[in-house]
Formats: sequence, C-alpha cells, structure tokens
Amino acid sequence: MAAKIFKSKVDPWIRILLVGVIVVQIWSIGAVALQMHEPLLTTGMILLAIAVVGLMIWLLLGTHYTVDRGTLRIVSGPFRWKVSIDQITSVEATRNPLSSPALSLDRLRIKYGRNRRIMISPADKNGFLKAIGHGRDE
Repeated sequence: MAAKIFKSKVDPWIRILLVGVIVVQIWSIGAVALQMHEPLLTTGMILLAIAVVGLMIWLLLGTHYTVDRGTLRIVSGPFRWKVSIDQITSVEATRNPLSSPALSLDRLRIKYGRNRRIMISPADKNGFLKAIGHGRDE
C-alpha cells in the first residue's frame, strides 16, 4: 500500500497570525538595517529575523501527517514524531489549544503507547481515520 500524506488543516486566524509575524519580521529587518550603525549587531538582528521568518514559513508549509507501513509520521517544520499505528489506543476530536503539530483547533487527540498523547489537525479527518484503522467503515 502506498504512503498516504495528509496536510494539516489551517485555521484562518493561525494563517493570519503566522503571516503577520512574517511581515513584522521582514519590516524589522529593513528598519534595523536602516537604523543601526553597528555592523555586527545589525547582522545578528537580521539573521535572527530571517531565522524567525524561515521557521514560520517552514511550520506553515511543512506540517503534514504520513501513514505508511504501520507507522504514523508527524512533521511540523523541524519537529518530527513517529507513532506505531498498532500502539494507538484511541482517537478523539478536541479543540484543545495546547501546543501541538496542528495548524487548526479542529484537532484529533491520539493516545498511544504508555500514556502518550499528541494532537494533530488533518484537513481530511475521515480519510486520515480510515488510513489508521479508526474510520467509521472499519
């Protein structure tokens, strides 16, 4: 069976927040470059702003979930998790706002292993649930 990739659902307010941070950081880069007369400090501030912009873009475009050969791989920018599908004990809908690899509050809480949990927000919830064997047709 081929790997199935599920993109994260993105809430409009999260998209606006992330794009807003990107815009502010780009504006800051320009302001710092024009205002500061310390080359080393200016370079450091610009590099920091570029890193923040890069991370925001990576999170926005690089959050997805892959089901392949009995494993759920979760990717959110530079962060990665692996969950063995046979260790999943329950999947339930949640709107919990705690930090997680999800770009929407329309989430699934996955319980697995020994008291472990992770929340994700696949855009195609039904397809995702079927892929991990927790769909309604299972």
